[in-house]
Amino acid sequence: MGALDSMSTAVSGLQAQSFALQNISGNIANSQTTAFKAVDTNFQDLLAAQMGSPDAVQSGSTESNTKQGTIQTSSISTNMAISGDGYFTVEDPTTDPSGATPEYTRRGDFQLDADGHLVNGDGNYLMGTPVDANGNPTSATPQVLQFDAASLPSGQGALQSISMGDNGTITGNFSSGQQIALANVPLSSFRGENFLQQNTDGTVSATTLSGAAFSGATGAIVGSSLETSNADISDQFTAMIQTQQAYGFNANVITTTSQMMQTATNMVV
Repeated sequence: MGALDSMSTAVSGLQAQSFALQNISGNIANSQTTAFKAVDTNFQDLLAAQMGSPDAVQSGSTESNTKQGTIQTSSISTNMAISGDGYFTVEDPTTDPSGATPEYTRRGDFQLDADGHLVNGDGNYLMGTPVDANGNPTSATPQVLQFDAASLPSGQGALQSISMGDNGTITGNFSSGQQIALANVPLSSFRGENFLQQNTDGTVSATTLSGAAFSGATGAIVGSSLETSNADISDQFTAMIQTQQAYGFNANVITTTSQMMQTATNMVV
């Protein structure tokens, strides 16, 4: 390995550690975000044919750390947490409904807005399957849930509140005194869960490595509860120190190599 090779290798190390630091800072910033999943950075060697020098490194991939967060009781009846495997299906209300594609999240701090939608802290609408008077789904495809005059059962008076049951059923409490099932909330899953793409709005999307979403997740919905972030502050600060040290070592290699090259140039001159 020549001087230029060592400098090129060190530059690749700086780039990789800088990328890792971005992920760590994001994890720390979201340590209090409901149901946030920490993002881990993996590194891989680059072949000499790819980099032009041996022993180079790059940040090979980012993986979602899918460890379960702690489930805490909430005083809000429309809040919900997932215990085990699964994701809520949501839709971004800012996208054109005709071209919108479902997104997925574990953030369950849903609350009813003025239009009858269940909206979480990221501003996404909950999707589910409405049910008939007997509690049977009226559609096999999840849709954006809206509890307004057009969708609510007649003859029951005003809708006073809604709540989420542990079985994933949303129940409406009416002024007539009746409690009526309004919708079911299915959970989606992925075979390659660790390879989901993290979106800026707090959702995740399928990738080639994660595979497409499918129904029948093994997890369970816990009503009136929230899942905490799984980003552990102490672990993230430890990783930050290690990354900072690795970054500094690579910077030292560049400085030393530059000095060696300058010395060699002076000897020739």
